[in-house]
Amino acid sequence: MLDGTVYSGSHWQRYATAETDEAHDYIRRAFFDVKVRFAGGSRDGAGLRTITTRLTDIGVTRLHYSARTQVQTAPDGDLTTTHLMSGRFMIARNKDEYRLRPGDVVLMLPDQPQEAEFDDVDSFTTRLPRALLEEAAHAQTGISGADLRFDSSRPISAALGRHWTQTLSHLTRSVLCDPALMANPLVVGNTRHLLAATALAVFPNTAHGPALRAAGEVTPRALRRAVTYVDDHADQPITLDQVAAAAGVRPRALQLAFRRHHDTTPMRYVRQVRLERAHCDLQAGSPTTGVTVAMIATRWGFTHLGRFSTDYRAAYGCSPSHTLRT
Repeated sequence: MLDGTVYSGSHWQRYATAETDEAHDYIRRAFFDVKVRFAGGSRDGAGLRTITTRLTDIGVTRLHYSARTQVQTAPDGDLTTTHLMSGRFMIARNKDEYRLRPGDVVLMLPDQPQEAEFDDVDSFTTRLPRALLEEAAHAQTGISGADLRFDSSRPISAALGRHWTQTLSHLTRSVLCDPALMANPLVVGNTRHLLAATALAVFPNTAHGPALRAAGEVTPRALRRAVTYVDDHADQPITLDQVAAAAGVRPRALQLAFRRHHDTTPMRYVRQVRLERAHCDLQAGSPTTGVTVAMIATRWGFTHLGRFSTDYRAAYGCSPSHTLRT
């Protein structure tokens, strides 16, 4: 999934121990509390080696753990997912047992204890805060945070499981490898919400259930307030709840109004405005001054240059580099 060059830089923190108790303490601090049922040593003791970084409140960890261990989890509501690259990993609750193969993805249920057993694992683990998941679920479906529950450790489908690993791999290579991007508030905001939205799409949860329902009328004046807010704050992180608050309406009502009157969603409108701002910067820029397409795209929160170029060409009929050169 990742090569060693991705982990260069002081923002990646390394840890290693051969002591079993220290390894278990690390797991409790980094992921979730565990009650150890069995811990069998290996030739190098616990053999725990990790390298980790944080994107504000999101933790990302590459973990090697050679000892065979059985635990019971005591979750705290945050969302921990693991992409198994090698080794043996099994998770179970009651009679539901999930034995991973290399390449599989597992969700540690955030609200229910589970039995887990792992042996000589090499994995890539992410930890997303509960508040971020609740915010994303509310923005997409209107569900309240108290009603958000995850029902299974398995992805909804193998294809969605691959979508999770591909999304994480892209973000790791394009954002987490660059401290400057990790300090860009637009990039950070987009990355956090992309991971949350992807997790909600990949793993079964109660946000999949609510159907669209009438949420009240949005007046033209309220819709104009929403548009003005986006136009005035496009260079800052923006959430659906913020736009709805500026308009004085509920998020679901605002979504329906944007679809009805603008044939888009509020957050797609945000992306459209940022694309327009990037277009203006490309028109005003010059390669002779050292300005690049990547610099302008990143300024407006576009970290995937290929997707940015595709969207730009669809909107303006030429490549961003052509606009910058002319």
